[in-house]
Amino acid sequence: MERVQIKKGQENKYFKGQVNIEYGDLSDDVFLNNGQLISLESHYGEYIGTAILTMEAKAQGWVITRDANVVIDDYYVADLIQTAIDKRTALFNETGTNVFRLFNEIGDGLGGLMIDYYDHHLFVVYNTNGVYQYRDAIMRALIVALKPSSITEQTRVMSDGKLQTENNHVYGNVTFPIVVKETGIDYYAHLNDGPMTRLFIDQRETRKALSRMNKPGASMLNLFAYSGTFSIAAARAGMTTTSVDLAKRSIELIDDNFKLNDMDTERHSTHIMDTFEFLKYAARNNMKYDVILIDPPSFARNKSKVFKVERDYPKLIAESVKVLKKNGQLILSQNLETFTLNQFKSQITSTLEKLGYESKIEDVKGLPKDFPVSKGYKNGKYLKVVTVSLNG
Repeated sequence: MERVQIKKGQENKYFKGQVNIEYGDLSDDVFLNNGQLISLESHYGEYIGTAILTMEAKAQGWVITRDANVVIDDYYVADLIQTAIDKRTALFNETGTNVFRLFNEIGDGLGGLMIDYYDHHLFVVYNTNGVYQYRDAIMRALIVALKPSSITEQTRVMSDGKLQTENNHVYGNVTFPIVVKETGIDYYAHLNDGPMTRLFIDQRETRKALSRMNKPGASMLNLFAYSGTFSIAAARAGMTTTSVDLAKRSIELIDDNFKLNDMDTERHSTHIMDTFEFLKYAARNNMKYDVILIDPPSFARNKSKVFKVERDYPKLIAESVKVLKKNGQLILSQNLETFTLNQFKSQITSTLEKLGYESKIEDVKGLPKDFPVSKGYKNGKYLKVVTVSLNG
C-alpha cells in the first residue's frame, strides 16, 4: 500500500477526525488512481488512517479506518454491509413502511456507496468507480443476507465536468414501476428509469409530518413537485393541493400516485410551468394557499435561466409570500451540502424581515435515522427542512 502524506499544516483536521480528503491536501497525487487504497500520513510520517481514493466531486477520497492493522478487502466491505443491515432491523419490522436507506456512504463506513431498500428490491448506487471495484463482494453480501427480489445498480461518474448516470437491472425478476409503502401511504417507485426513482426517501419525515397536519380543507402549494409525493401526503391529511413542476412528465407521475391511493384528482391540480412564472400567475389571479412547500434542486437550468439554490432561495420566498394566506405556513427545504442549517435559518428569517413579515420557526427536520452521517464529515447533514409560520 502506497504511503501518501498530507501537506504540512493540513494534517491537524485529519488527526481530529475528518474523514473526507479535500482536493489539494495531498502532498503528491500525480500518480494516484481512482479506487486506490493508501496509507495516509502526516508530513512527518505519522499514520493518520487507511483511505480509499474516490475522486468524486465532494472528496478526493475517504479515511476508512484509523487502525493500520485492518485489511480493506472484500470481507471488510461485506462486514460493513452486514453491520448496516443489522442496524436497520427495526425498519425491516416496521408496519406501514417498507422503503428506506440501507447503506449511507461514509456514515456506514464506505464513502461513495449508497444502497436503498424498496420492499425487497434493492437500488445500489456507486458514486465513484473507486467503490465499484468491490461490486462483487457487495452483491454477494446483499444476496446472502437479504435474498432480494431484485437488484438494480446505478453508476454515477464525472466525465468532462458533467455527471453521467447509468442504470442497470442486474439480479432477479421485476416489472417496474413497483409499489412501496411509507407511513401507510402507497407510492410508485421506478429503479431503472434515469437518475431518480420517483421517491426521495430522505424526505420521509417531511411527508409524515404533512400527512399528520391538522388542516382539513386547507390548501397546499407544492413547488418543484416532481412525482407529487408531498401532495399525496398533504391530501391524506385532507388538504387540497396544487403541484407545480417544469417537467411535462410530472403530470403522469403525480396522477399515477393519486390514483394509486384512490384519491379524487378533481380536488388536486397540476401545473407544468416554471416555478417563478407560476407564482406570478397565481398572484395575478389572487390565488392563495394555507401552506406552501418549496423543495428546489440545488442547481437547475431552464433555457437561458440558471437557478442556484444558495443565491435564489430568497427570491422564491419573496414570490411565495405573495400568494400565502394570512397566518399561513412555509415549509422550506434545501439540500446543498455546503450550506449549513444555521445559514439556511438565517437566510429565511432575514429574507422575511426585509419583506416586513414577523415569522416563527415552528419545526426543523433533517435526515431520518437510516441516513447516518460521520462526525468526521461536516457536510454530511445536507438535508434541511424548516417550517415557518408568518404573521402580517
